[in-house]
Amino acid sequence: MDIDILYLVGRLENLITHSRKVPLVDQIMVKEADILNIIDQMRTSIPDELNQARAIIHDKERILAQAQAEANKLVARAQEKAEEAVHREGLLRLADEKAEQIKVEADAYVAETLRALRDHLTSIEMDIDRSILSIEKGLASLELPDEEGEEEEDELQNTQPTARPVPRRASLTVDTMGGPMYQQDPMLKKE
Repeated sequence: MDIDILYLVGRLENLITHSRKVPLVDQIMVKEADILNIIDQMRTSIPDELNQARAIIHDKERILAQAQAEANKLVARAQEKAEEAVHREGLLRLADEKAEQIKVEADAYVAETLRALRDHLTSIEMDIDRSILSIEKGLASLELPDEEGEEEEDELQNTQPTARPVPRRASLTVDTMGGPMYQQDPMLKKE
């Protein structure tokens, strides 16, 4: 027997409004059986409605708990993704910083290597210049005839035909440009 409580309240109200009034007093006369019948129906109806209300409240709480659990999962996933993004961005920032550091170190290494190479080349150039100077001094000392040697050379040159020209005095730099250059014998030029 599933009777709506509001229907029963309406019947109770009708019963009260249509009951006879007692004169001179603000009271009414109601049949006891009628009112007890409605109250019994209310008693049987109220537990059903209470049970339905409890079921609805329970369902509501279950749905809210489910919704809260889903919301918590979504928030947790969002936090994880945000942490991953922050971590990824941190890694990218670290990678950029490391790349910049490597570039700076590479530039410094290149600059240091070039400086060392320039110093080494300068040292080699100085060694070559010293060697050239030494060779030129040696050649100069060989070509300067002493006074006694001049007379002997003149006699030898007059008696022996000149087979090859005498090398001219030159620096190593000039000699290396285009091969050896020889001066001709002054005697041959006159002829």
